[in-house]
Amino acid sequence: MVLQFSRDVSRPVAENDTVILMINNKGGFTAKVERGKTIKICKDTFHLESLIGTSYGDVFTKEHGEWIKIRHGDPQYRQYRSRIMETYADKQNALCTDNRDIIDDNTSQKLSYVDIQQLKKDCMAHEVIETIVDNSETFAKKNKMAQEKYIRRKESRHVKLFYVRPCDLYNICDCYFNSFPHKIGYLNFSNLGMMLHLANITYNNRVMVLDHALGLITGAVSQRLAGSGKIYRLVSKGVSDKIVHELGIQYFDNIFSIDMSRYITMNINAVATKETLDPQNGDPNPTISEAYTTCPSKDTNGNDKSNNSKGPVAIPDNSDPMSDESAKRLEPADVSEEQSSEQRDTKKQKVNHIHGIYPLYNIPKEDICCQVIIGNIAFNKCDQLNSLVSAYTEAMKLAADMYLEMGGRLVIFGQQYQPMAELQAMLTRSDEYVNVKFDEIFCREYQMLPLRTHPVMTTELRPCCGFIVSATKTSRDILP
Repeated sequence: MVLQFSRDVSRPVAENDTVILMINNKGGFTAKVERGKTIKICKDTFHLESLIGTSYGDVFTKEHGEWIKIRHGDPQYRQYRSRIMETYADKQNALCTDNRDIIDDNTSQKLSYVDIQQLKKDCMAHEVIETIVDNSETFAKKNKMAQEKYIRRKESRHVKLFYVRPCDLYNICDCYFNSFPHKIGYLNFSNLGMMLHLANITYNNRVMVLDHALGLITGAVSQRLAGSGKIYRLVSKGVSDKIVHELGIQYFDNIFSIDMSRYITMNINAVATKETLDPQNGDPNPTISEAYTTCPSKDTNGNDKSNNSKGPVAIPDNSDPMSDESAKRLEPADVSEEQSSEQRDTKKQKVNHIHGIYPLYNIPKEDICCQVIIGNIAFNKCDQLNSLVSAYTEAMKLAADMYLEMGGRLVIFGQQYQPMAELQAMLTRSDEYVNVKFDEIFCREYQMLPLRTHPVMTTELRPCCGFIVSATKTSRDILP
């Protein structure tokens, strides 16, 4: 059953496998290997059927107009890196070396633009970089960090190279975090690993998951359980299962998708804006699904339009639970008589055929009892402070009150400090939770340490990607 929850990296790449293509010195993306399909990579086209039969870890580069497979770490293609000074004769001079005397006026390169273009036609990419480095008058005068950056710029400009990686949990998290961090809510592997450690998921546990990371958390929990226990996926705005399939998970019998608005009804008076309340009825108790319009988008005429075109339709909480013990497909809610048949068909399609989501199930509330509630909350497409973050954070606290067993663990990851701090305060004030923790992981590559030569300083990524709030539920009777 192990192969039902991951891909066998010992066998060659086969058709219909999903692989990760990591571009040299850049990010990467996932691709499904299919015959006759081409992709755009390194500003060029590549036929995916060329990957069939290759091994994970193979390196592809383009030379003389053709993609060729090379050996990983082949020194033939990295000889220009020997130009970088490995050691300094005097350590004191190494610490004081800088580029203050180097003037970047485009006169240090002996080769002209025409010469470089001719080199690209006649020579291989690594030979072009070697020639450019050898003809630079200032390269030898630069410090090691500057030489490294110079080599990186030339590689990104002249070298077309990518690696084939397997779609395991670490690689796929690293790929999305380096290339599309907003899609997984800036959840890097350090935070994901800490969440799984704090959750302490064991065999045959029942876990409730709110996944705003394209299915990354759901896939990690599914691999931990290995087909045992149950996973209750809370389906709401922003939930997807893309990464679950990319991880190669093929066992879904213990995964039950349930509508979040049906099982968790909450009062969001504290966080609801004026736009979320009905101006005619003034309803003070909207559900989460009714607050979907708090993040509107503007059309060309300046009118608001909701982003809920692909979200699930809310189902009233006062519907009677099903008497049958087995879970059944969730039927759409009754619609008013004023709605046309076309509107009813559209609503039915939204509920039963949500793209990328497993069929929704209707499980009696009294049958849902979990040892772990884990999830992340991320709404990154809003250009303003999104009140849904606070609403969903409070909803997870209510979910723990309703469905978490005594001794169960609650672990939530979020990007915004204020909602997570409020969640910590609510858990601390409550008599039902102990061991409340508020953790923040600071990535080491962003740290500004003494004598550190090359910290990562970019505007896209963040030194702190988010906060983790965790707690253990216990009975208030045993507390003094």
